Amino acid sequence: MPAIFNFWGMLSGIIRLAANKEEYIKKSMGLSKNEFLEYGFLLVYRSIAAKEEGL
Repeated sequence: MPAIFNFWGMLSGIIRLAANKEEYIKKSMGLSKNEFLEYGFLLVYRSIAAKEEGL
């Protein structure tokens, strides 16, 4: 259960950042809101997948 809440918090934080800091993300990283979200979701997914693969 703690792992679920941690991943939920990560996803929630990524979504909140994308919504609240859209202009900053665009200016500082050159990413659109959707690009930032996709990158963040993929990063979380890969961390889960790496654990399952034993990496």
